[in-house]
Amino acid sequence: CPRHQDKRDVVVLALLEPVLASYHGFNLYVEEPMVFQEDGAGFGQSVVQFGRSRLVVEAPLEVVAVNKTGRLYDCLAATGLCRPILLNTPPEAVNTSLGLSLVASTDLSWLLACGPTMHRACGENMYAKGACLLLGSHLQIIRTVPATLRSPRDKCPNQEIDIVFLIDGSGSIDRNDFKRMKNFVRAVMDQFKGTHTLFLRMQYSNLLKTHFTFSQLQTSRSPQSLVDPIVQLGGLPFTATVSGCQDSPVFPEELLVLQMISSQNLSRVAPFFFLDRKELFHSKNGACKTADRARIVCYAVGVGDAFQDPTARTELNIIGSVPLEDHVFKVDNFAALSNTQKQLQEKIFAVEGKWVSGSHCFGIGCLLLLPTCSGILSSQDGPVLGAVGSFSSSGGAFLYPPNRSPTFINMSQEHADMSDSYLGYSTELAIWKGLHSLVLGAPRHQHTGKVFIFTQVSGQWTPKAEVTGTQIGSYFGASLSSVDVDRDGSSNLVLIGAPHYYEQSRGGQVSVCPFPRGVREQGHPWGRFGAALTVLGDVNGDRLTDVAIGAPGEQENRGAVYLFHGTSGLGISPVHSQQIAGSQLSPRLQYFGHSLSGGQDLTQVGLVDLAVRAQGHALLLRSLPVLNVEVAMRFTPPEVTKSVYQCWEELPTALEAGDATVCLSTKAHRTKHLRFSHFPSSIPPSASSDVRSSVMYDLALGPGRLISRAIFDETKNWTLTRRKTLGLGEHCDTMKLLLPDCAEDVGNPIILQLNFSLVGKPISSSQNLRPVLAVGSQDRFTASLPFEKNCGQGDLSVSLSFSGLQTLVVGSSLELNVTVTVWNEGEDSYGTVISFYYPAGLSYRRQPHQHPLRLACEAVPTGNEGLRSSSCSINHPIFQEGTKGTFIVTFDVSYKVTLGDKLLLRANASSENNKPTSNNTTFQLELPVKYAVYTVISRQEESTKYFNFSASDQKSRKEAEHRYRVSNLSQRDLAISIHFWVPVLLKGVAVWDVSLPCVSEREPPQQPDFQTQIPSSLVLVRRIPLQNELGELDFILKGNLSFGWASQTLQKKTRVVSVAEIIFNRSVYSQLQGQEAFLRAQVMVLEEYEVYNPIPLIVSSSVGGLLCWLSSQLHCTR
Repeated sequence: CPRHQDKRDVVVLALLEPVLASYHGFNLYVEEPMVFQEDGAGFGQSVVQFGRSRLVVEAPLEVVAVNKTGRLYDCLAATGLCRPILLNTPPEAVNTSLGLSLVASTDLSWLLACGPTMHRACGENMYAKGACLLLGSHLQIIRTVPATLRSPRDKCPNQEIDIVFLIDGSGSIDRNDFKRMKNFVRAVMDQFKGTHTLFLRMQYSNLLKTHFTFSQLQTSRSPQSLVDPIVQLGGLPFTATVSGCQDSPVFPEELLVLQMISSQNLSRVAPFFFLDRKELFHSKNGACKTADRARIVCYAVGVGDAFQDPTARTELNIIGSVPLEDHVFKVDNFAALSNTQKQLQEKIFAVEGKWVSGSHCFGIGCLLLLPTCSGILSSQDGPVLGAVGSFSSSGGAFLYPPNRSPTFINMSQEHADMSDSYLGYSTELAIWKGLHSLVLGAPRHQHTGKVFIFTQVSGQWTPKAEVTGTQIGSYFGASLSSVDVDRDGSSNLVLIGAPHYYEQSRGGQVSVCPFPRGVREQGHPWGRFGAALTVLGDVNGDRLTDVAIGAPGEQENRGAVYLFHGTSGLGISPVHSQQIAGSQLSPRLQYFGHSLSGGQDLTQVGLVDLAVRAQGHALLLRSLPVLNVEVAMRFTPPEVTKSVYQCWEELPTALEAGDATVCLSTKAHRTKHLRFSHFPSSIPPSASSDVRSSVMYDLALGPGRLISRAIFDETKNWTLTRRKTLGLGEHCDTMKLLLPDCAEDVGNPIILQLNFSLVGKPISSSQNLRPVLAVGSQDRFTASLPFEKNCGQGDLSVSLSFSGLQTLVVGSSLELNVTVTVWNEGEDSYGTVISFYYPAGLSYRRQPHQHPLRLACEAVPTGNEGLRSSSCSINHPIFQEGTKGTFIVTFDVSYKVTLGDKLLLRANASSENNKPTSNNTTFQLELPVKYAVYTVISRQEESTKYFNFSASDQKSRKEAEHRYRVSNLSQRDLAISIHFWVPVLLKGVAVWDVSLPCVSEREPPQQPDFQTQIPSSLVLVRRIPLQNELGELDFILKGNLSFGWASQTLQKKTRVVSVAEIIFNRSVYSQLQGQEAFLRAQVMVLEEYEVYNPIPLIVSSSVGGLLCWLSSQLHCTR
């Protein structure tokens, strides 16, 4: 274990709820436990397996005789009865509570029974220490440990405590109260009658008088006679000075301390100050601080109401030693003084053993605070006994080697924080590569607990490692157990119990401490999980050591035991395999799991047993025989022949595929599990016939398939169930298999699956124990029946075509059909696959059903972003010899993809038996690529459409404009040019002085007369990159239009036309069908009108009117 726990290596794992522990892997038989019960008080406090068939149970509280407590019982598994073990204990072993701690040696040849309460009276005070009896294989006493139960050092304390009384005898004390103080002194002296405690009494008023000294008391035959003559001094309270310090008052308690320090041969003095002062003094010199350094304990008793005052209370506290609550007392009056007598006695009694290193609880975990003593027994080194009460309960352990003086092992000198640690409360032996280590628990160390590992270096036991608990009050280290998981003779881990560990839903914890990391198992609230630990041995047959952990507080103190299996990683499984609740055995059991002992075959059936203590009971749980089942399946013939499965029409009857033989071999996982294992080479038939199990197994052909290719002749179905009662050995069954139809899938074998379950039957020779299937045993098996193959080499070829397509127009062609032709000129090809490789932007879509080929195509990842792949299985699993087939594969083409000017498509044909590849198995095809353009040029309504003019306006000019809009409806960017044709001159006469922003080029007309050919007019060229995000562009042809040229046309109406045309690279782009006309023209109409002259009309009208008048006048004259 690490010296300082690394929290990164600590994993807290919870136990499963009890309801989850009901599976077939139980290894302890709980239906008929063997229960031992006796009337002895405390029966079952500890249980130990000893010898071949013994269970030793103790009853430490049973009164055997006068001054004799504790009895051991010998319980035999064969009879189910217990008998008391008669021991002739030494007479000095008084009330030892024998058996409160019980442990057997590792080789089961010795048994150590300890009692920590051996009494010895010193006056009216009672001392206790521990004693052990070492018993042999026949439960006879070999020796006591320690060898001498009474030694010179066990005498009552000699001058361990001397008591001084300082009494206020001034006139302020009532005479009756003074008598009460005398009676109190007498009572205290009576309590120490028969001891070596000495007393000194002083009285003060304005004087300081010593009534008797230590030496006077020691020589007096009647100490009480020294008290009777004492009379009250009277007078004023004491105020004195010391010579040489006239200005510094010296108070009676200071004088007393100085006197006591100057005394000779005093190992301890306990002065009592009885105060009743109306005017209190204030000690400046701290006399009792000086007393502490001299190992003098001061007690102060304040009597009266004066000590209600805080100042007086402070004075009282100055006088008393620390801690004040143990050394300062206050009573209301002298009549109540007797009520503090018992309390003071307890305080004095506690002081008596406080600093003593040689007598108080020196030995074997003997302090009465302990419920048990602890000890381990090694046949090599002798017993190791915990002594938790030594050195102010810092604790330690004694090693008692044979014929040598004991060795005391502790941490007191190395660690100053070991006070009250209870080191040695639990002890354990760990062996690592032949070297012994002692593991000692100190559950009260710093209130959290600690475990120390000691190793022997140069004959001295020194601490090597330590593990510290994590929770206050958890009692970490209260129980220990070393485990040799792989059973190689070396301890692989140490289990450390912390039974009072608590979380919201967990109570108790066991730390699994392999070297160098730790894992913790936790129990149920208040369950005290880990209160007891034991090594069981191998109960599940995996050749690894298993352990049991007790939780006596679980289920309201009914208790439980948990079984954990060892793991191959030299650890303990994080999940328990079995939970045994005390309530499931008997509703009356309490504290089931308080003590555990395992690893021996007490019932003599070749199986390890577990002894469990419950209150007033000892129970023996037997482990169950473990069986292992091996399954073998074989087929005859080993393959389905081609003559059976190659057919092309429906079969009138099912064809025989062969026979399947299933063999189950049942074995005892380890022969020593059973009583008849005394015959290791073979198992006698008479014994093996006694082990029988009910086995049920289910067979399934092709499980998971919608339609099975094979069936059982017996059931005419693909499933079959068998139930049998089997003994040890091999048992075989044979079933006939049929093929109901022609098999299409002959590349994959037929799977035969077997599931089985086993229920053991009672074994009469093993006291009706039922065998169980080993935990972790395989209960599902499969076997394969392959189809016969033509093992020659296939000769595959593949070719591709684009089905007459000459060019792929991206954006116009949304799918690409590829015609694939594949043929096999060799023998049968197994697992034939055609793999296609093509650029990203194409994606596999589908393949239409192609009869008679059976195709299964899917996209396949390549790991290359720029390359994609898909594959098609051909006639899976067999593409027969001489077969040729053609099929079409369709790919989607993204309208945004850029493929360059060529599309490269590659196909590769492969199969399981077509190796190596050849030129015929790979085919590559190229296809030119263009990109569809979809652009529209349109004229706008805002363009100038009409002008009229007269001959007189031939020299005038008017502004005219033509508007065009170019739209890109494609999904890609285009690089195009736009050409505009505009008339600018007619026979040297200006027509339209037009302009266009950002014109790239201006070309003169190829012919001077635009009447014959419009394109011969001025050409304006605008080259633009037309982006699909932009969408559209507007162009305006704008300029002054002249009319002088119109007379040359000799027409009244004349049209002025402009033309716009889109030009692009036709080697890269292709027009969408129906969008060939890119020319767009606009027309302006010019119409000449005549201006009317009214003068000739007026003149002619005037002349006509005159003539008309002259004519009428002439007529009238006539």
